[in-house]
Amino acid sequence: MKKSESAELTTSRRLHPVSVIFFIGKSVKDLLYPMIAFILTTVFRDDINWLWLFGGIAVMMIIMLTIGLLTWYRFVYYLDQGSLRVDHGIFIRKKLWITKDRVQAVDTTAGVLHRIFGLLKLQVETAGGKKPEVVLNAISGREAEQIRIALGLMEVSQPEIISDVPQATPVEKAAPVEQRIRLSFSDLLIYSTTSGKIGVVLAVIGAAYSQLDEWLAETLDIWGFISYWMGSAQIVWLIVFLIVIAWLLAVLFTSIREYGFTLQLKGDKLVIERGLLERKQVTVPLQRIQAVHLVENVFRRPFGLVTVHIVSAGYAGKEGESAILFPLVRERELAAFLARFTPQYQLADEWSRLGKRSLLSFMLVPVILTLAISIPAIIWIPYSLGWFALLLPLLAVLWSWLRYRQTGWSLLQQQIAIQYGSFNRHRILVPKRRIQWNRLSQSVFQVRKELATLNIALTSGALPALFYIKHLPFNIGMELKTWMIGKKVNPPQQSK
Repeated sequence: MKKSESAELTTSRRLHPVSVIFFIGKSVKDLLYPMIAFILTTVFRDDINWLWLFGGIAVMMIIMLTIGLLTWYRFVYYLDQGSLRVDHGIFIRKKLWITKDRVQAVDTTAGVLHRIFGLLKLQVETAGGKKPEVVLNAISGREAEQIRIALGLMEVSQPEIISDVPQATPVEKAAPVEQRIRLSFSDLLIYSTTSGKIGVVLAVIGAAYSQLDEWLAETLDIWGFISYWMGSAQIVWLIVFLIVIAWLLAVLFTSIREYGFTLQLKGDKLVIERGLLERKQVTVPLQRIQAVHLVENVFRRPFGLVTVHIVSAGYAGKEGESAILFPLVRERELAAFLARFTPQYQLADEWSRLGKRSLLSFMLVPVILTLAISIPAIIWIPYSLGWFALLLPLLAVLWSWLRYRQTGWSLLQQQIAIQYGSFNRHRILVPKRRIQWNRLSQSVFQVRKELATLNIALTSGALPALFYIKHLPFNIGMELKTWMIGKKVNPPQQSK
């Protein structure tokens, strides 16, 4: 890259003017509930004051437009000695410096509006943050490249040297194999249909209905209308229909979000691209990855389909959970996949398992709680329907037994692997040097049986990512803890 190009961001710059739209959108989001409350309280009065209604809306629009323009005008950024500096704020001026040693990941996103103007949205993630430390809503692709280079997430391309002096014939080298994989359309459909996101959609529908419930009750008796036209028995079919619609919406949203999912290894960095309407690119340095998290949900596990996640301080979701590295990998191809893209992490061939004395500890609390619910249900629910409550303890026994069967661990050189789950299966591959802290604890019930719970914490976002092995023998827990602090011990054996 030429010096003139690299020096462009050393002086203060403002975002592209189109970013005013995004700042206005943020203002609309912040004032959404007051605006809705104002409109509803005005419209549903007995005597509507139209001047008050349209005047209030006009004032709010002027306020939001003014805030958007001032926010854009007061927002400046530039590069200063390998760090990114951002100054922003209308009334309270905030100054922020981001140095390359703090950066965990840099994301770029191109939405529909960005594509029209040839722009990108850039987000800088740092360790310990709940949200991106810096968000540049609208910058050019060249500026994004300069910021990536300055923050150490992209190599500077060397210009080709042209000379008239004859050069010696170079020794031919084998071209490096490009480590790149793209999610096929068939795998995208499989991933979307088995994602289990229907619960999220139903939660959104339920939240929206709860917000409008009081207004709907006053204006329209929906369930009374449905019962009158369809009959009470048909309400069940309506609920089934709504569940199917929610599932189809979940499939649609997941497909749009993960469309064209591409993973590429460039040097020591992973580049992830995905999205149909909003194309997102994330760069994650390999050395920032704390662990690999393999997830098989109840729908994919019978077919040997695994979703590969990573735990990273910069590329993670809320509350420290792991983020997707690749949506769908077949179990038989998993070892080769990890060798290509995360060579420091290896699958465990053998697992140490819990002994039989741990089984009762898994079942004790869930079975007692479900029995406490089932007994009153049998007594108080009429028409003998309460006996169906006995299914709860049976499900608790099944769930506890699956958790017992899933729990395991394995030591491989400088890596510990942990397995847990019930209907879903989770496998965590953690290098010893990535463990931030570990704790061996015992509850009152565990002390009597000489059992313990081993907790492991990794750096991930604002909160640490926590993984655990429950109800393992105390002596084995001590051996694993000793191994984690660096002392040489014999690998813990399977408990009895």
